[in-house]
Amino acid sequence: MSRLVATLTFGRRPTLGAGIEPVALAHGYAEPMARFLGYDLTDDGSLNRIPGAYAPVLDDRPSVVTDLLLALAPELSSIADRIETLDTKSRVNYGVDFREKAFDSAVGWGSDGYGRHFEARSQLESHPIDGAVAVACYDDGGLCQAIEANLDRLDIDVIRG
Repeated sequence: MSRLVATLTFGRRPTLGAGIEPVALAHGYAEPMARFLGYDLTDDGSLNRIPGAYAPVLDDRPSVVTDLLLALAPELSSIADRIETLDTKSRVNYGVDFREKAFDSAVGWGSDGYGRHFEARSQLESHPIDGAVAVACYDDGGLCQAIEANLDRLDIDVIRG
C-alpha cells in the first residue's frame, strides 16, 4: 500500500501576515516507487487533480521540487515569461509541455523535449522564486532527502511544517 510521505504546497506569501496563498499542491508517496500526485487549487478552494503521476529520478542531483514548480506553478518564478517561452517551444517542437513531461514521468535524459526541460530547470534554479513552498515530510527516506537536496539549490521561501 502507498504511504504519503511528503506534501508540498506552492503559493505566494500574503501581503500581510504569515502563511501562504496556495496555487498548487503535490502529495509524495514512497511505495512501491516514489511518485507525486499534483493538484491545482480552483477559485473556490477545491482541488483539481492533474492526470498522471510524477515519478522523480532520485539521483545525486534530484530535481523533485524544480520539476514540480515547472509543472504546477511556473508563474511563481521571477522569470515566468522565459519559462513560458521554453514551455511553448517544447510544446510546438516536441508536442509536450512541462506539465505533461512531469506527470507522464518523461523527464529523463533523452526523452522528447528534454533539452528545453533541462534549460528551464537550470533557469528556474538560477533565479529567485517570487513565492513560497510549504513542505511537510513524514519520513526520512529517499524522497524527503531528495526534496531537501533540491531545496538547497532554489532561491525560494520555505515553510516547514
